[in-house]
Amino acid sequence: MSPSAGLSAESASAVRRLAQLSVQARDCTPACCASTVTLWLADGVHRTASTHPDIDALASFEEETGEGPDVEAPASSASVRSGDLVTETRWPRFRYYALGMGLRTFRALPVRRNGMTAVVGLAGYRAGTLPASVEPPVRALAEESLDALVRDHGLASVTVEVGQLKGALATRALVDRATGMVMRALDCDADRAFGILRSISQGTNRKLDQIAQDVVDTDSDLLARRLRGIGRRASRSARGGGPPVS
Repeated sequence: MSPSAGLSAESASAVRRLAQLSVQARDCTPACCASTVTLWLADGVHRTASTHPDIDALASFEEETGEGPDVEAPASSASVRSGDLVTETRWPRFRYYALGMGLRTFRALPVRRNGMTAVVGLAGYRAGTLPASVEPPVRALAEESLDALVRDHGLASVTVEVGQLKGALATRALVDRATGMVMRALDCDADRAFGILRSISQGTNRKLDQIAQDVVDTDSDLLARRLRGIGRRASRSARGGGPPVS
């Protein structure tokens, strides 16, 4: 399974990392006036962050029209660029929109890591000012961000698992305590005591830990009186049961 499996492009961690990367990519690239970062997951879900509202609108326009370097880059093994939009012929609608914003040059760099693809889009006001030499630092930043996303996701998953484990241990301790109380009340062994608790759970359509909590919260003499009748029915049928013990 991919390390990014289960990671959501809408998670707070993903949104934060993408926003940070877009700013870092712009700041480390001479002549770059704005940057976008689009995160693509294996299931096709994606999320874009941009340094400016205008460039965010341009990214949305690319997605709507299917034209532009950012939408071509995910399927490309190399960066997709336009040295000068004035002479560009590949993306007529994108060209018109971007030139209207005063933008002249673009470079979209796909970076793949841990089953994810991040496309870092760089935009400039002057033609020919985003050469291939700008790619290494941007690529390094993108790879670091993708690695950090996987770490964030892994930490969150571990936190959830620990919480679930603690809950399971607490439930087990509660059921064990209730089982012991039933054993004392009915002078029976652990298997029969647990069977009675399970029968009550099935017969009342309530979770076993809820029944166990009822047992623990009941006065011992009252518990013994209530359990005698329930115990007799449970011994005749595994699906027997009776009223709740609370």
